Amino acid sequence: MARYRHMLALDVTHEFYGGAAMPGLRYVPTMETAALMAREGLLLRSTASGMELWQEQAQEADAPGSGEAWQLAIDVHATDALLRFYTAWPETGYLPLVAGGAGAVQVLRAVVQPAPEAPDRRGGSSDRPAFWIDIACRPLAVAPPGQPARPWRIALQAGKVHWKYFFSGGLAAKQLSIIDLDASPSEPGVSFARSPLAATRDGTAYLSAVPLPMRNAPQQRLQLRDEGMAGKVLIKRLPNANIEKVGKERDLNGQSMIVAEIYVHQ
Repeated sequence: MARYRHMLALDVTHEFYGGAAMPGLRYVPTMETAALMAREGLLLRSTASGMELWQEQAQEADAPGSGEAWQLAIDVHATDALLRFYTAWPETGYLPLVAGGAGAVQVLRAVVQPAPEAPDRRGGSSDRPAFWIDIACRPLAVAPPGQPARPWRIALQAGKVHWKYFFSGGLAAKQLSIIDLDASPSEPGVSFARSPLAATRDGTAYLSAVPLPMRNAPQQRLQLRDEGMAGKVLIKRLPNANIEKVGKERDLNGQSMIVAEIYVHQ
């Protein structure tokens, strides 16, 4: 039975999931990388947090290898179609790897970038990747046997959106204020101001002063009060934003922005 040496490990986390591992990813080598893997006896294995690269030991004994750098190009596909929407990529379009180590390869260069709206690099498939991983690395001649590699990490960041509450029914006629229960003297919390753009003629709307990072389970604790009734509590906990309910509007400078819409009728 062939033995394998652990060459490289890579974890993918996302701020949208509170910095936890990004679920539902599939790692597909390009045709060129698949050919290299076949020559070098490499095996790509998906894990709960990312992917790993292993090399067959039997092949190393038969053919030590050229010692040349490997160019590994991986297409990463996501089951969540909204990944592109709630991920914030750097303006450069590239995301650095967070260093790991102690593996059986020396990482020379690593690039992570979002895939454009075009056929992927495997020959024109309509199954388009969400992003690409390109790693240049060199296998080490000697590595501690049986010692697993400490994973490198891709830390995807969440995009930010303004939260917008729409109030209708009896609430729309009141003098409302939204209070962040987690605010403190050192952390002012999230504040909201009335927006001129409401969903209905008789409704009212309130927009957050700053955009908030998108989360699969937002932790904000917001309360609705009636300022016309000495701050009487109307709703102890307002519902949090849902990324599947978004809209567009323009700010005071006329710039288009995305808002997470929350509708409250009472």
